[in-house]
Amino acid sequence: MRSTILRISIMVICVLTAVAGVQAAPPQREKQVVYGITPWTGKEYGGTFAPKGIDKIYLLADSNNVINTLETEVYFWPITNEYMANWFESREVVEGRLQILQDGKEIMVLERQPYNHYYPDGFYAGTSELLIGEEAEKKLQEYRDAIEGYWQAVSEYRQAYADYEQQMSEILKEVTETGKTYTEDELPKPPEQPTPPIWYATEVTEGFIVNLPVGEYVIRTIDDGGNVVEGTEKKLKVFDKRRSGIGYQIIPESKWTRPVQSDDATQILYMEGSRTMYLKAFYESEYNQHDFLKMTSLEQPLAGEGATSAYMWVHEKEVPSSIKVQVLQGGEVIKEAEYKPYYVKQTPGYALGYEIIEFDPEAEEFAGRRPSFEAVKLELGPGSYEIRAVDSSGRVLDGSVRSIRSINVVPMWQLYLLSLLPLAAGVVVVIRRRRMRGQTAKSVSA
Repeated sequence: MRSTILRISIMVICVLTAVAGVQAAPPQREKQVVYGITPWTGKEYGGTFAPKGIDKIYLLADSNNVINTLETEVYFWPITNEYMANWFESREVVEGRLQILQDGKEIMVLERQPYNHYYPDGFYAGTSELLIGEEAEKKLQEYRDAIEGYWQAVSEYRQAYADYEQQMSEILKEVTETGKTYTEDELPKPPEQPTPPIWYATEVTEGFIVNLPVGEYVIRTIDDGGNVVEGTEKKLKVFDKRRSGIGYQIIPESKWTRPVQSDDATQILYMEGSRTMYLKAFYESEYNQHDFLKMTSLEQPLAGEGATSAYMWVHEKEVPSSIKVQVLQGGEVIKEAEYKPYYVKQTPGYALGYEIIEFDPEAEEFAGRRPSFEAVKLELGPGSYEIRAVDSSGRVLDGSVRSIRSINVVPMWQLYLLSLLPLAAGVVVVIRRRRMRGQTAKSVSA
């Protein structure tokens, strides 16, 4: 018995060791010629790549997309089921031009162009713009000048602040020794601290700028002699949106960190009782789900699989804050709200609560702060409503109409009470039968 247990234990240890060894084994890397792809997604520029195992690339029509022919180390990561590229240790540009064919005929040959990305609202906020050629060089130089000017201003500020502290020290000494008083207007003003530029421009690099109409193509990289570089021929599908509309991001007051989206005009929004919500409107487009996911996640072989007949909405640029949202009931406009900035204020104490208040840049409590978000505030009670977005001229934006229904949720205690009804009915039936039996027994005995 002991020997059997010992053998089983040894076998288990061997299996676990083998499994651990398999998990710990590093993935096999292979030098490959790939296409690095920066596709325009309708909202921002993404990033993906096409390794040897992927034979088709997807791009949006009539927009600038960046493709670059590179050589790097590629390996497959089974945990996330995707191809990975070792960009940091292995990245070489494959020289040549990008040849584009349609129906077997060459329609254009692209040379690499200098480009960069410009972020008007900062690298971590908002979307970027693709700048090409001289425009890219110019914007990068503007950014470098702005950064240099900022550090020069910082140096001047430090010196000015040192002078200010010296003056205040002398004034304090004089007040201590002589008792002289100063009014607020007589005291020196502290220097204003400079702020760094919010916007950002990346370094200029080179790539192929691809902008094509809807269609099926073939791309390949050719050298100076017109020869195709091995491993660079890929299919290319250029697709477009199916339709456009207005989407909403709905921020419930009670759960402001968990917004929900409303994409389709046929959707009905449901709420319980009276609710306060904040709405942000976006231009949106509907794309084929398979093609869109392939475009943004080409390195994942399973991305979009099984979704060739499905469609998805993508929120793109936010609608200008000059729009207003109207609330209708029975076909009549009952209220109209406009965009306003709001600030989420943490409440003191252990409850870890918060309140959403309107942001006033002139108020002292908001000094040095920025709004948490901008949105349209709606307060709705029980009933059925419609909402719609209108521009400054009062024109209703296409696809912006939504229906809202307020429902009364049955309290839990009523549901529990309802579940007891069958039991109560059974008790009544049992009691009634017992009484009938008792009456029958009395009649027989009589």
